[in-house]
Amino acid sequence: MATGTKSTSAPYRPQYEVAAERIAQIIITDELQAGDRLATESELTERLGLSRSVIHEAVKVLAATGRVRPRKGGGIFVGTPEAPHRSAFIDVSMSVDPKDVAGLFIFRTTLEVQSARLAASGISLREVRELQAAVNRNRAAALAENLEHFHESDVAFHQGIADATHNPFFASAIAAVLRLMSWAVELAVGGTPGSLLVAAEQHQAILNALQGEQSEAAAGAMQEHLQTVMSSYQRELRRRLIGETTETLP
Repeated sequence: MATGTKSTSAPYRPQYEVAAERIAQIIITDELQAGDRLATESELTERLGLSRSVIHEAVKVLAATGRVRPRKGGGIFVGTPEAPHRSAFIDVSMSVDPKDVAGLFIFRTTLEVQSARLAASGISLREVRELQAAVNRNRAAALAENLEHFHESDVAFHQGIADATHNPFFASAIAAVLRLMSWAVELAVGGTPGSLLVAAEQHQAILNALQGEQSEAAAGAMQEHLQTVMSSYQRELRRRLIGETTETLP
């Protein structure tokens, strides 16, 4: 009677997962620190002997967890890994179909409106100063129409409010949502003339309410801000899909 052999083959893993691990190992092996330049996608493609598309997906996964920070036209830089709780709620490497973005906006609004309400009741002077610095950078980037710097300061502002709740679960969930929505927000504020400055002014209004410890005013200002971003996203998406002319925000 023939005897079967038990398979010892490893379970299938997508190539991009393996590539992400190898890139992370390069960071360790080369003793790179946060802020150091890692490589370009082309350089990683050649070094690892994998396709450009696989490397691109691997970089997206690592960027979602904060391990790397891609810079348009500048290559890939080493980031700072998130604390373990930061990605515990949502798979930040998941793809988001444009048709699902409305639901994600609703989820984000629910989180951030309550986040603003909670932060207003216990925000410290240091946190107010850090948020004001983020708003100042945000406004400067808006005036210069520098989308990359605007996005960086935008994330710092929203994450700063989440951190000011002093509730790690809010901080974790909002960090994940901000990463998932980064492309949608860039589309919203990058495509409509005047939208960068409108967003910066709304950030200041939110901060003013937080500084005055006005919980409901902060929550209302946050809701108005996110509704504006959502409307801009929908308008820009329609323009790109059907050629609708973008109108300047009032």
